[in-house]
Amino acid sequence: MIKIYTAPIAGVTDYTYRGILKEFKPDLLFTEMVSINALEVACEKTLKVILRLREGDSVQLFGKDIKKMVESAKFVESLGVKHIDINSGCPMKKIVNNGYGAALMENPEHVRAMLSEVRSALNDSTDLSIKIRAGYKESKNPVEIAKIAEEVGCKHITVHGRTREQMYTGKADWSIIKQVKESVNIPVIGNGDIFTAEDAKERVDFSGVDGIMLARGIFGNPWLIRDIREYFQYGKVLHLVTPEEKVDMAIEHTRRTQIEHPERPFIFELRKHLCWYLKGIRKSAEFKDRINHTDSYDEIISLLEKVKENIQPEDYIEIENRELENI
Repeated sequence: MIKIYTAPIAGVTDYTYRGILKEFKPDLLFTEMVSINALEVACEKTLKVILRLREGDSVQLFGKDIKKMVESAKFVESLGVKHIDINSGCPMKKIVNNGYGAALMENPEHVRAMLSEVRSALNDSTDLSIKIRAGYKESKNPVEIAKIAEEVGCKHITVHGRTREQMYTGKADWSIIKQVKESVNIPVIGNGDIFTAEDAKERVDFSGVDGIMLARGIFGNPWLIRDIREYFQYGKVLHLVTPEEKVDMAIEHTRRTQIEHPERPFIFELRKHLCWYLKGIRKSAEFKDRINHTDSYDEIISLLEKVKENIQPEDYIEIENRELENI
């Protein structure tokens, strides 16, 4: 069975959402990505919020300094984390301008030294991996970086099929991911433009990758993990998510957030998750606007209950069409 990993996404894969994702049993589940500079100064948000771990969580670190990376990896390992990933793929301006993320691809020997030092510092039982992009500026060298990762003992390599300059525009180039897969013997995980189970099957069949990493596809859609597993096993999605299930999950997500974060009166980051759940449900725009203007959990739950009451038969059209396609 194909491996399914969920990406480390700042502001998305927080403690509460990871609890929901975990119920769908991805093979690897990452926290939000972690700054080695923040760890060095013992940043309270990093330690108490981002590194608030659930059993089995994996952690991705980002930064450039090799000594800090080693120290951060050892610290994270001491927390019980069994899988650490090095971020060499983040395209965000504030990251690459400091030489972090995708900018690391400009200097393959620096990547080699970093991976080698980290691998040597960790216990043999702790897995190490790296995530890269198709390229950075003039450095279109994913195969070279992948071979370095294999040489230093990485467990796997994840490849996003866009260059840094593309950010998230255009289409991910899975032919590049395929080239990487054909160049190394360690597992290769493909990432980019997987929003449906059909997307996953098509890209895996084309590239031959050992697994996929889900990012934007799981925004408000943890069911994508289940859909992909069913599609690979049975050739179709057996349990298409309904509008009621989406709203019920939005309510559950709200309740969990309130319970799991008693130290804060309200978690404003919750709002985007709720809007993602409601995407595609007709006549929910007014409710989304009201959700975005309240800081009351009780009011949010009341609004979501009204959304559920107002679900119309036409909200099932897409589900019915997909069921017909699966027959």
